[in-house]
Amino acid sequence: MMRSVLPTAVLCLSLHGANAQGMVFRTYAERVAGTGEAFTGPIEVVPLLGRFVAVYTGSDGREHTPCKDLWGFTYKGVVFRIEPEGHLPVRLMTQGSVCYYENGFAHLQMQRDSTEAAGFAYGHQSYLSKDLEDAIVPAVFAEKDERSPSARFREAHPEYAALCGCIGDRQDMDHTRQCVVDFEVDMEEKR
Repeated sequence: MMRSVLPTAVLCLSLHGANAQGMVFRTYAERVAGTGEAFTGPIEVVPLLGRFVAVYTGSDGREHTPCKDLWGFTYKGVVFRIEPEGHLPVRLMTQGSVCYYENGFAHLQMQRDSTEAAGFAYGHQSYLSKDLEDAIVPAVFAEKDERSPSARFREAHPEYAALCGCIGDRQDMDHTRQCVVDFEVDMEEKR
């Protein structure tokens, strides 16, 4: 009798895992351990009562979790973090010598609608961080700026001077992407 119960239990667990579309992480440690909360179906980030909340179907039903309480989430194999300034989602695009992100609202919409482009009403077009634990800053590096989170990032990480200088304060996604690619190639050649 026990022999038939175990395969059935394993089958049920496998089917539950197969339905999971992603996982919500409250901390980076949860992300590393893979111990976040699994969810099924899509995830949305919506404004609610003056803050952004992640809305998804978890083990307890429909969840509404304030983004300020999250490190990030994965959805369909894609990593999204929550940037600290506005508590907005950003999509990890590259992880190398620097982590490069793009606006998460646009990427969630593209995934939902199966499109290659989307606009966004909140946040910046792109962001950077030193690694997955470091603070995320907008990829906007105005020459005379000395006060913004981006300026503090540039000052704290002189190894990114060429990248920040290349990106500058232009709002051109193709230009920013090319700066990141060129920086990563340059760093790889120096290794």
